[in-house]
Amino acid sequence: MKYESERIYLRAWTAEDALLLQHFQLHNREQIERITANKRDEAFYSLEAQTELIQDWLERRKAGKRYSFGIFLNHTDELVGEISLFLIELNGAATWMVGYATDRLHNGQGYMSEALKRLIQFAKEETDIKQIVAGAVPDNAGSIRVLQKAGFHETGSHDVPIQDVMKKHIMLTISLGDTD
Repeated sequence: MKYESERIYLRAWTAEDALLLQHFQLHNREQIERITANKRDEAFYSLEAQTELIQDWLERRKAGKRYSFGIFLNHTDELVGEISLFLIELNGAATWMVGYATDRLHNGQGYMSEALKRLIQFAKEETDIKQIVAGAVPDNAGSIRVLQKAGFHETGSHDVPIQDVMKKHIMLTISLGDTD
């Protein structure tokens, strides 16, 4: 199923997307590894590992614990990013978080702002999620701006392990009743 907006659409990953996801991960490896909590070795980037990753996402979707999408351009179907809502434990409480990455060739074009707004609409219409949390390192002004444009509000800071190093993150939250 596609979730469309003006210039992009979100589409849930399928098993057939493993090669596409692998290419995205490899093409954007440096920028993604700067922001991801999990350390990634060479094996992570294999086609087999990407296939397993998508299978895990699909199982978690069925369980209502993760919603992962590719972000595609409406007119060309080109993959320009990925975005996910996922359930984690944060400070002892079950929390819905959002994570995303834009293809490095498409940064600054507003696609992620559009995708995040569409994801929030999806969450309001098709899930029982009441609140979403996001974190961004203070020097990632672009990501903070994307979150604020979508209606997220700063709620404090939290130390998050990034590649085994604790990094301060600005935490932002949106209550889904607060959006249009």
